[in-house]
Amino acid sequence: MLIASLLIVLAFSIYFYVSTKSASHDCLKSLGKCVPMVLGMTSSVTVGLVIGIWIPSLLAIATILSIIISSCLSFFFVKRFGQNGIIEAQASSFMGAMMGAMLGVMLTSPLEAVIMLIASNLSFIISTTFMIVLLNKGTTQKRVFSKRIEYFALIVLSLVVISGMGVRELGGLGNSNYEHIEQEMMHDHSH
Repeated sequence: MLIASLLIVLAFSIYFYVSTKSASHDCLKSLGKCVPMVLGMTSSVTVGLVIGIWIPSLLAIATILSIIISSCLSFFFVKRFGQNGIIEAQASSFMGAMMGAMLGVMLTSPLEAVIMLIASNLSFIISTTFMIVLLNKGTTQKRVFSKRIEYFALIVLSLVVISGMGVRELGGLGNSNYEHIEQEMMHDHSH
């Protein structure tokens, strides 16, 4: 489920980057702070959460990895917004990566981890969708969001994958395979 969450963030980031290639310079300039901040924050919270859940006993390492990965990802999808957009995205991704890693480390049960992963992925998907719609409203050229069926299929596929994996994870919580994960999570938080 952790890898699926990262792949969802990567897929939507790539789709956003490709979709905004036709946006006008004026549209990108006027939204140069809003879009990078929203996408930088929501993607980095998800990345930080995944890494924090992945290595819960190493908060410093999880935070540093989250910041590095989120910084690279946010730079990739906001470089068209200019210098101000890049600075805004870097600052918000720095903050989001720290919060996500901290949240991932603080989760005490697999149930909480699954619920938070689903919530952060949904937040990122919804944010990306709204930012693409916002770019569509501000452009006078060719529509940025011209491939609605592909985007809808990407959303449905992402929701099915993350929900299916969440149900699978939650359904397996009674198995002995998951008892050691729960014990390990409780051990890491008993300082």
